[in-house]
Amino acid sequence: MNNILKYGATAKWLHWFIGLTAILMLIAGRTMEALPLTEREEIIMGHSGLGTLVLLLMLVRLSWRASHETPGPTDSMGSLQIRLSKLMHWILYGLLILQPLLGISQAMYLTDYEVVAFGLIDYSSLATDNADTAQIFHVAHSVNAWILSALVTGHIGAALYHHFIAKDSVLRRMLPYGKVET
Repeated sequence: MNNILKYGATAKWLHWFIGLTAILMLIAGRTMEALPLTEREEIIMGHSGLGTLVLLLMLVRLSWRASHETPGPTDSMGSLQIRLSKLMHWILYGLLILQPLLGISQAMYLTDYEVVAFGLIDYSSLATDNADTAQIFHVAHSVNAWILSALVTGHIGAALYHHFIAKDSVLRRMLPYGKVET
């Protein structure tokens, strides 16, 4: 039986930084479509940089998760809830890695403007401009964003359920200063 009570500082930092950044990116991504091309072009540079950062940090997080034990389920969780929790986390990990990869793929084929993340990584130079291919990746990036939005909402809802209804330690053990009783 796992006797780890809460997540370590690195896991917490990665969780909250990636989570908050991803939420901001999902919101910003929805608003960009309505903007004129010149404004969208400016915003996309920051968006692509943050997306690249999320990708890199998710790879670190995946490696960290694979090499460190995490707290086990609480006593209030049934077997179905435990399975769903594990499934939800691994799907979130996969989609949070896939999302920037789809965005990078879209940027590689864009014909309207160049995408240079952090002013350093020129994604547009990685492939030949192709509007049809860019559109395929754009749609995939958008669909994945909607799925991610639903899963992030569910994840937040589950954390709040555990905190306010089940009254267990699931949320507290991931909070920066959350106290978990032994």
